[in-house]
Amino acid sequence: MKDFALFTDVSVNPVLKVGVGACLVLPAPFLDIPFPRIEKSEITGRITLRKFEATSSTKLELETVLWALGGHRKRSKGRVNLYTDSQCILGLLKRKPGLLGRDFLSRTTNLPLRNAPLYRRFYALHDELIFTVIKVEGHSKTGARDTAHRIFSIVDREARRALKLWIKELRENRLDAEDKTRGGEWCVYVLNCRNGSLYTGITNDLAQRLKQHERGKGSKYVRSWRPVELVKTIYCKDSGEARRLEYDLKRLTRKEKIAALDLGIDPAQ
Repeated sequence: MKDFALFTDVSVNPVLKVGVGACLVLPAPFLDIPFPRIEKSEITGRITLRKFEATSSTKLELETVLWALGGHRKRSKGRVNLYTDSQCILGLLKRKPGLLGRDFLSRTTNLPLRNAPLYRRFYALHDELIFTVIKVEGHSKTGARDTAHRIFSIVDREARRALKLWIKELRENRLDAEDKTRGGEWCVYVLNCRNGSLYTGITNDLAQRLKQHERGKGSKYVRSWRPVELVKTIYCKDSGEARRLEYDLKRLTRKEKIAALDLGIDPAQ
């Protein structure tokens, strides 16, 4: 039977109560390879990620380990070394006699512990797989890290990166939902200013926005270079699409904008 190294780490947003768990399974001999000889893609390509909702830091650590161990059970019967920096996971095996003796009830309230079902599943999997829990330092100095610690740092970064992307997606979806509630039709608009520059903006009420520009209240820049002329309007499906298009257009030079939007303006003017 082959032995395996199982790395798990999490990233959680306690305000939104969402988090991402990261899992990496490697053959145990892989850790004997000096880290400089390991390609990062060999690690990132094997990492799996899972989103969790209605969670907390401790709960997410447990959920991720249980998900990872459950997946390993289906793949192989080899022995497992579980690498983690979670104090909760590291202390669970020592707490086992006490928790079992109290039937997972709180000492202070005599009520079931909040994560009691997860603790029970953790111990059941340990009895089945007999895995070993190994501590890693999540934020130790780079020079002091061995291969296991360096690999763990990659798993940690992937979990944080995935959570960041997910939160961005959640916020964009929330903004889109608010847009639909307001009933506004979002668009990107382009103004030809008195100095020949092309100003790009977004709005879900074009008529009102143009009136603001005319009164010098829409933008300090436009206010300085009135009068302006509306030369392009691009309607979008939601605010997220409008923001992305606005960002892309603002990165273009005046000449590139004219060509990309077919504005019919002489670039030399």
